[in-house]
Amino acid sequence: MDGRTGLVVVCAVAGGAWALLVLALLVGRARHRRRTRPLAIVTEVGEWKQPPAVTELVELGDSDGRTAESLLYESLRSEIPELRTAGVTALASLADRHDWAIDGLVEALAEASENPVRVAGELDRLAPRPGPRLAPLVAHPNPVVRAYAVRLLSRYPALAEQHIPACTSDPSPNVRGAALETLRAVGSAAALRHALRLLEDPHPQVRAQACRTAAAVSGRASATYLVPLLADTSWWVRDAAREALVTAGDHATLAVEPVLESGDQALRSGAALVLQDIGHLDALVGDDEGGRLERIYGAGGRRLRGAAAERARRGLVLGDGGALEAEAAS
Repeated sequence: MDGRTGLVVVCAVAGGAWALLVLALLVGRARHRRRTRPLAIVTEVGEWKQPPAVTELVELGDSDGRTAESLLYESLRSEIPELRTAGVTALASLADRHDWAIDGLVEALAEASENPVRVAGELDRLAPRPGPRLAPLVAHPNPVVRAYAVRLLSRYPALAEQHIPACTSDPSPNVRGAALETLRAVGSAAALRHALRLLEDPHPQVRAQACRTAAAVSGRASATYLVPLLADTSWWVRDAAREALVTAGDHATLAVEPVLESGDQALRSGAALVLQDIGHLDALVGDDEGGRLERIYGAGGRRLRGAAAERARRGLVLGDGGALEAEAAS
């Protein structure tokens, strides 16, 4: 046992305050040595490197789980950022083998004291084991924690179907948007109902997510509801509605063609873009039966007509990625 390992073990036994003090010294010393002799004091772990203090904590966790658990949990509650970082790093390494380490990561996410992106990433990596532990966090008082918990539950359709619908009424738009993302994985009739309801949400980011979720669950059932959002006041929502309708394909055609002659220019233009991206416009070039092509041109304007002419000249056809594939091959 070397000096540093001895210090960790002795301090873990001696008590929480002393353990945190010495762990702080260890982390500080490791940081100093990393600046002066980086190759001599780091340990390889996958594609990244960790200081010896963390390596020692991991070794302690494998040999004396109860002591390590107590020490690491106190580290998570420390006001010293280096201690919290060391605690999360060690817990992430131990979580592959110890359930108590998963509990520690869930606590780290709940306390929001460490980078939630990193903690959530580790919990997502450990799926499906953390699932039941995550569900209570959707009711956490912190909206950041709720949003991450909601997103993490996308890996657990059964839990998501049970807990996420209520999150679509959360006071935080970030949580409502995350709930819509997760409901795509559920794909139920209830998910579609919530997505259609949130097409009228006051926040653009939520309306945009509602467009994507509605189309992902059922393009056929949602196309008519998506069309009005082609004229939304937010560019992000208009773009999301257009993309969602394009994914609906032929189901969208029946919904958007009637608005080609709408009195709303934004709605006409959006409908024309949808028909262009689906591939109907290029399919009609040279075979404009019934004047459909001219109606699309009239709604989309000069730029739409010019772009179609250029694609025809180059032999490109939109729809099913045809133009993109031809462009890549040229």
